[in-house]
Amino acid sequence: MHASTTSAAISCGDGPARLPSSAWPLAIRRFTNVGKLWGPVLGWSLWAPCASNWPAHATDRYTGPWNAKTKTPILLVGARYDPGTPYRNAQVAEQRLGNAVLLTLDGWGHPSYQIPSTCIDEARMRYLVKLITPRPGTHCQPDQVPFA
Repeated sequence: MHASTTSAAISCGDGPARLPSSAWPLAIRRFTNVGKLWGPVLGWSLWAPCASNWPAHATDRYTGPWNAKTKTPILLVGARYDPGTPYRNAQVAEQRLGNAVLLTLDGWGHPSYQIPSTCIDEARMRYLVKLITPRPGTHCQPDQVPFA
């Protein structure tokens, strides 16, 4: 199976499109307003295929409530200058979720294992192993800058 088909299958199963294909030009404009770079790319490649009578649906997907207080806080990681997942969206997610802490990378790109930050890595590991989040408002620096 092609990688984009695999991604579409996961996306369509988790969040099936509720609009017919004829409505996608308007939907893409909304996605673009949220994420200028990746909104249209992901809108067309991941979500638009769902509008064409996708054959499968996830029976156990979580649909909310999103503001529920969880026993363990949710750790969100966002970078200040990430064109794929804008920082303002991470801030909104932190506010909307009932029990979340946003860990900020004061750097560029998508905060993943490819953007080295010892601070992020240590906080992520502490969370995954001990379920301990950093203090709200914690900021980390990247270990290197782009094009060093």
